[in-house]
Amino acid sequence: MQVNRFQKFSAAALVAASFIPAAFAADDKLTIGIVTFSTSDVDTNQMVDTMTKGAQSKGWTVETLNANGDPSQAITSIKQLVTKKVNAIIVTVFDSTGLAAGLQAAADAKIPVLSAGGGMADGIALSASTGAAPPLLELMLKDIGNTGTVLDLTYHPGIPCRERADAFDAAVKANPALKATSHEISIPGAAESSQAATSAWLAANADAKGPFAIFNCYDDNAMGAIAALKQNGRGDVKVYSFNATAPAVQAVKDGTMTATLGVDLTSAGKMLVDQIPDILSAGDKWQPKSFVPGYTLVTKDNVDQFMKDNPQ
Repeated sequence: MQVNRFQKFSAAALVAASFIPAAFAADDKLTIGIVTFSTSDVDTNQMVDTMTKGAQSKGWTVETLNANGDPSQAITSIKQLVTKKVNAIIVTVFDSTGLAAGLQAAADAKIPVLSAGGGMADGIALSASTGAAPPLLELMLKDIGNTGTVLDLTYHPGIPCRERADAFDAAVKANPALKATSHEISIPGAAESSQAATSAWLAANADAKGPFAIFNCYDDNAMGAIAALKQNGRGDVKVYSFNATAPAVQAVKDGTMTATLGVDLTSAGKMLVDQIPDILSAGDKWQPKSFVPGYTLVTKDNVDQFMKDNPQ
């Protein structure tokens, strides 16, 4: 299942509108800083790798700092990169509205900040929106007939997870036959905390009415939920998640996961890096923008083709 790659601002429109003066030519040796949400997040690592390789292919220097899922560490990391006088900063996942102190430090130093999944806020020049909750929720509701017992394993400090949680809450409100439980996972330790939460949920709902489903914030924590289901001998719980990582796609293949939605983070990361010279060239004239990457919903119906098309 595919949607337009860029919903708010197409790649073609951005390229057509861009220009790169000599001061920021493609072969200039820029330095960019990347504040990564957590090195334990497989999907974020994939995006960071894409951005790093893209920048290095241009001859740029890249410095990556790990914020370990902590917004205060993300702010500190932004300030550290400002002190090092990088040319631009990319922050992954963290809610941009919660990074005001860091964004202000960057603005004072005239260093643009881009967001990979954290949404727009004052001080964000360009943002890739990666929540994409509705397609997966619609599939889950269809599969369980808008009724049953459902667990939501979420993480509100991350904007994509919050967008997914908000959509889940709206679905529960619109479907009173759903008995829903939400649990905040831990990062680092997403898989472990999800496994424990799932086991507790299963015990608490031993006599509950099915169908049963688990809606996960992302694939890493979903693997913990699957481990708990196996440990408790439960094969009747449908599992839904995001990111289409290799373990999750394999889980769809073997039937332990119902579906995983993969956002095209590779194209999103490339777009963020490629726009840095334009942002620097425009300076104060740059108009903040956001864009929505495309996605693929991986289910048993297309998992073989997806694996063939994405051998990595």
